[in-house]
Amino acid sequence: MQDTLPPLAEMNATLRDIAPNAVITEVSLKTLDDITLHGVQLIQPAAQANIVFYGGNGMTISKTHKILEEFAYLPANLIWFDYRGSGLSEKSTHLSIDALKSDALAVVDFAKATLPSDLPLIVHGLSMGSLLATQLANERDIDGLVLDSAISTVPELVDNLVPFWAKPFTSITLDAELQQINNLQPIAHYQHALLVLVGRDDTVTPVSASQAIFNAAVLSPSKALYVIADAEHGMTIKSEQTISLYNKFIATVGHLKQQ
Repeated sequence: MQDTLPPLAEMNATLRDIAPNAVITEVSLKTLDDITLHGVQLIQPAAQANIVFYGGNGMTISKTHKILEEFAYLPANLIWFDYRGSGLSEKSTHLSIDALKSDALAVVDFAKATLPSDLPLIVHGLSMGSLLATQLANERDIDGLVLDSAISTVPELVDNLVPFWAKPFTSITLDAELQQINNLQPIAHYQHALLVLVGRDDTVTPVSASQAIFNAAVLSPSKALYVIADAEHGMTIKSEQTISLYNKFIATVGHLKQQ
């Protein structure tokens, strides 16, 4: 059963003190294999950038829509779709890495077609969403990439999720497809602005994982890595420090686009 989107009137009411002119509306698109994806868009009249957001595993709009309140502090429009088979989006019997990648491309194409074309486009991948973000960053013309609580490799992620005391007694066999998924290879080919965010207290995707990704981004003309104090996995956007850094990144991306 699909989730139900919270009433838009209530969602918009929560933004009034943050961004009085911001408006959240529902959006949808059809994938290549005829699956309907549902999501939301946050529109700001004075936006300086467009953001496409790919959330973490289990991060559905109906359950975590309050993150939009954090993004409302930014001068940006935002589009966010639930992944196929989860949240608001249609269930699918065909769930694979390739299908998720194809959907991610469809979402960024949708954003390009519907959001103001004169604004720079930023792709933001959180945790699992970072794996999709880096893949499409080299297949679509984007202006900036934000990797937030990013995964370096899936095997390393799994290793981090197993408590140290249990590792001698635990054996996890990963599918060959999952073993090959990583952010290190695609980020090495990325040639636009990059912002890497990670919480200092993140034990799922620790600082070392973000540092490895940052080091691998050898072709990025403007890149920055920030370790956010008092932030656990996936919680960097709740920090005032992150909002300040993100605003600067939006300005940098806008400047680079004009060159």
